[in-house]
Amino acid sequence: MKKRFARHFIFWFFYLILEVYTEYYWMEIQYKQSVYSTFVHAFLEEFLTILLIKMPMGYLMLYFISIFRHKKSNIKLIISLSVTLILFSILGYVFLVHFIVPFIYPHLEIVGIYGYGGILNSFMDKIFLACVMIALYEYSASQKLKQREILLMKEKTEAELNFLKSQINPHFLFNTLNNIYSLAREKSDKTADVILKLSSLLRFMLYETKEKFIPISKEIQFMNTYLEIQKIRFDERLKIEFQNSVTDNQELVLPLILLPFLENAFKHGASESTDKKFIKINLELKNNILNYSVVNSFEKNDNEESKGIGLINFERQLKLVYNDFRLQTEAENNIFTATLYINLNSYEPEMYNR
Repeated sequence: MKKRFARHFIFWFFYLILEVYTEYYWMEIQYKQSVYSTFVHAFLEEFLTILLIKMPMGYLMLYFISIFRHKKSNIKLIISLSVTLILFSILGYVFLVHFIVPFIYPHLEIVGIYGYGGILNSFMDKIFLACVMIALYEYSASQKLKQREILLMKEKTEAELNFLKSQINPHFLFNTLNNIYSLAREKSDKTADVILKLSSLLRFMLYETKEKFIPISKEIQFMNTYLEIQKIRFDERLKIEFQNSVTDNQELVLPLILLPFLENAFKHGASESTDKKFIKINLELKNNILNYSVVNSFEKNDNEESKGIGLINFERQLKLVYNDFRLQTEAENNIFTATLYINLNSYEPEMYNR
């Protein structure tokens, strides 16, 4: 409300200055009064005219626009604006002739304001103000509508991202609980250690994933814990190589941005392979450019076409946030490769602010 009042005050203040200057310049040329007298007369005339005639006319027209603009027919709006403009043009003329001239300019013989010419001048004066006010009103309305659309799109994007995360999290838990189940069946001493590490992952997923972006160092820590769980499960049956070339550990990324590739590698690769299991991970981050790849062995031919729910949701997440990214998968000679390139500066600030 205060901002709105301030905007209206500024508008009328500058409009008053413009009108006073115009009237002052005209009076100085026509009647050669003193500077002080000319300014006082011009100020009084324009201030009273704006206060008693122009402001009521302007706000009445904006009121009619606000109640009729969304109607199917514009006839009522056109009639209302036309009648208001004509009525206040006549009132302005009467106010000028019967109040302004007798009481503010009693010592001068004002010419050129009477008859049809005076009414026409009054009409042109009012229509200029009406056009300016309506134009500013429509611009303000369009800006509010644009901001509303951006807000709605942002809320939609965040809702969809949260939905996708809610799908990824149970999927990850399902896979990890299967790991624990396998160890429990074997009565392995490593079961307790895996459960402890899982609690660490759950803590991360409960608290860190609520943020829109997190430092990549936390993502790497999460990934290392995840790999430790898998190493406990597979022992020497699986060879894991992790090459980390991150130069800025505080660079912000989407939560769980490294997980889908790993899930896919273990679910469709290590879990299905019988021998020569390996997973090679390469992570590089330099100058806000993220390059991430996971290469894993697999045996099933259907892995060639299957991305799984994790990668499908992951790709959808990236599309909602980043404008410049590439996600590619390739299966050849029982080796599955998933690569990701992201320009971390290409996020949409209006839709998903950091």
